[in-house]
Amino acid sequence: MPGRNAFSVISTDTVAHDLPLAQQRERNREWEKSHPARRYLIPVQVRDEVAALAEALMENVDPVACVLFDYAETCHARGTLKFKPRLNPTGRKHTLAWEEADTEPTQLPTRRHSSVKKTDTPYRSLKGQTAAYRLGDERHAKLKTIAEAYNLPLADVLSAFFRHSIQAYRDGKLKINREPVVMQMQVKSWSE
Repeated sequence: MPGRNAFSVISTDTVAHDLPLAQQRERNREWEKSHPARRYLIPVQVRDEVAALAEALMENVDPVACVLFDYAETCHARGTLKFKPRLNPTGRKHTLAWEEADTEPTQLPTRRHSSVKKTDTPYRSLKGQTAAYRLGDERHAKLKTIAEAYNLPLADVLSAFFRHSIQAYRDGKLKINREPVVMQMQVKSWSE
C-alpha cells in the first residue's frame, strides 16, 4: 500500500485525506426484539432502591433485577418467603406483607426520584411510576404463576420480591458477586 512521501512536493492535502472513511453500520435491533423489557407498576421507592443498588454495584439495572428476582423466587420456593394477601381497605386489590431478618445491616445510598408535577387533569398519569425490566420469559412466567396462585397483581409480587431481596442484601443474607464469563475461542481464519 503506497503511503505519503515526506520528500515529495508539498501539497495542500492533509493526512486526513489519505485515511479511509468509516463505513456507517446499519443498526440491528434483534437482541432488543428477542429480549423485550416489560413494564411493571411498582412503587417509586422500590424502583429507586433497585436502581441505587445497581449504581452501588456499578452494574446495569436489568442484571441486578434478575439477581434480586432469582433470590426471592428461591426463598419463595424454599418457603422462607411467604405471601400473606389481605384485603386493601382503599380498594379491591390486595397488598403484601413479608418478614425476615437477622444479620449485619448494609447501608445503601439513597437515590432521589424526580418530583411528579400536579396537573388539573381528572385522570392520574402513570408516568414515572412504572419501571421496565428485562427479566426474560422464564422469570416472567414464574412471576405470573406465583401472582395467579395468590390472585395478586404481577407488580405486587415483583415489588415484594425486590423488597425481600434488598432487605436480605442490607441484612447481609444476600451477597451479589461478579462472576467472570468464559468465552470460547474459535478459529476465524488462518495463514500459512
